[in-house]
Amino acid sequence: MKKKPPSPSPGDGLPRVDPTPRPAQPEEIFAALAEEPDLVQVRERFGLTDEDLQELFGRARDIFEATAPSWTLYVDGACRDNPGPAGAGAVLLDPEGRVRAQESRFLGRATNNIAEYQGLLLGLAAARALGVNRLDIYSDSELMVRQLHGVYQVKSRNLLPLWQEARKQLQSLEVYAIRHVDRSFNQEADRLARRAIDQALRRGYNKT
Repeated sequence: MKKKPPSPSPGDGLPRVDPTPRPAQPEEIFAALAEEPDLVQVRERFGLTDEDLQELFGRARDIFEATAPSWTLYVDGACRDNPGPAGAGAVLLDPEGRVRAQESRFLGRATNNIAEYQGLLLGLAAARALGVNRLDIYSDSELMVRQLHGVYQVKSRNLLPLWQEARKQLQSLEVYAIRHVDRSFNQEADRLARRAIDQALRRGYNKT
């Protein structure tokens, strides 16, 4: 009579089978919902509690917010002489690249740096009016971008209130990024800023 081989022990090097059921992964639950969009059935299938559902859809919201597309804002300021007649311009594009707002404003006599900040505030106002809360911003003013990043200090008394207001507006957004670009990539905002100056001069604005 042959003897039965001994049962493997934990030290035999064989994999152990954990009898505890593996909890369903979020990917499995979302895949099931995609195949059969019946929440009651999916809930029963995976044995989900109210807390499980709350956590699951919270994670789904976080993923959506992290991957939601952003709008794009180009801003610029210009002046004739420095200081001199100044203008601000901004172009706002939706996530599909369509122009949704073009803003142009004459600022009177100002420095170029003041005009750059006014261009940013002009664009942020346009974005806010359309309910935009995710924004990629581009400016050819390295000074302004670095000041808003905290790399450069704001030493000018005239710039400080504008910097504070810009920071306030930026921090009210859900997500934003502001980057420096070469002037060649910011031509439309520059054109709008210069157009504001040209129109004011044609109307007889006195430079002095």
